[in-house]
Amino acid sequence: MDSPVALGSQAAQRDRSLWRQRDFLLYSLGNAISYIGSWGQRIGIGWLSWELTQSSTWVGCIALAQYLPLIVLSPFFGVLLDRQERRSYALVVNGSAALLAAALYELTARHWMNIQILLVFAILLGIVNSAYQAARLAMVNDLVKPERLGQAIAINSIVFNLTRALGPAVAGILIAHQGVAAAFGANALSFVAILGALSIIDLRVPTTRPARKGLLVESREGFAYAAAHPRLRGLLILAAITAVLGRGGLELLPAFSAMIFNRGSTGLAELNTAAGVGAITGAVILSRAGTGPLLATLTRYATLAVGIVLAAFGASSNYTAGLVIMAAFGLAMVLCSVGLQTLLQSTLEDRYRGRVLGLWSAVNVAGPGVGAALLGALAQPAGLSAVTVVSGLLCAGLVFSVIGRSRFALG
Repeated sequence: MDSPVALGSQAAQRDRSLWRQRDFLLYSLGNAISYIGSWGQRIGIGWLSWELTQSSTWVGCIALAQYLPLIVLSPFFGVLLDRQERRSYALVVNGSAALLAAALYELTARHWMNIQILLVFAILLGIVNSAYQAARLAMVNDLVKPERLGQAIAINSIVFNLTRALGPAVAGILIAHQGVAAAFGANALSFVAILGALSIIDLRVPTTRPARKGLLVESREGFAYAAAHPRLRGLLILAAITAVLGRGGLELLPAFSAMIFNRGSTGLAELNTAAGVGAITGAVILSRAGTGPLLATLTRYATLAVGIVLAAFGASSNYTAGLVIMAAFGLAMVLCSVGLQTLLQSTLEDRYRGRVLGLWSAVNVAGPGVGAALLGALAQPAGLSAVTVVSGLLCAGLVFSVIGRSRFALG
């Protein structure tokens, strides 16, 4: 039997070999630069919504507006993704996002922005984001062999969450010294990297494509496939609970930074950076976990931890403690979200990949926006800290109930 040291060395060697693959490297680097800009823009939008209104309800509504299109449109964009050549599809979507970022910069820099215009932009950005989410996930599968999928998803998560740490830090500096418009301008420029990468990488073309039967029919087929598959159904339920009731609290960090910690935009950037550092740690752990029993165990405990850690964050009024708890939250969040996604992708038939990943995007990516809107509205009368604690405890309780009552096996 191989020693733990030998096994660790083999895992590291596999990771390095993935980085030596030209297309995977280019795709990862292009995404990394684009993600830094996108995280910065996300922070900028959240902070601008607070500056314009001083209202946690509006902060939650702007977050919801960015995610609501994901709930409604992601399944249909998943159908289009199963029909289209994925590179061309991704180029069009990213080009549209770059134009929206440039327009957001121009309006903000000229002081023409108000909360109503920002709401419209949030909706448009949500539509573009809903079009890209399933493609972003599916293209990882197109770049690596099936046996390397778990590692590729984990490494993609490392890139994503490293930029979660870097993007807010960069945005915080830009907002503090140049104004919030600078964060939007930087994002517009960052799309050059991913557009360039997508133009030159080679993607594995799916062997089969579904016969065209109409958007509604094909979308229903995706729903039916996921609903009839016990493992997929369970993964999606757990993702929905943790996204809405757990990760929704992350969207209210602008209000926490201003109202609870009195730290302004700098505190907002630092809290997001702490979450990003924890998330990177989680992604590194997952890159060594493969797709076997260890991944299932980590994911199971992480789904429980998301709600518990969020409740602890809501109960804390100390800024230093908040940073530490937010790092723990980032760790639990990635172990949960990426673990569930890896198990999901490892289970999917490729002919349904776009449609089921569209459902995944609606649940896992849009869920926090729904949670943020609910928490933000309840926070006005009940108090931000109290609502966050209750949401975290409810999240943990429902996850425990789903896993315990159904005896749902993540492995």
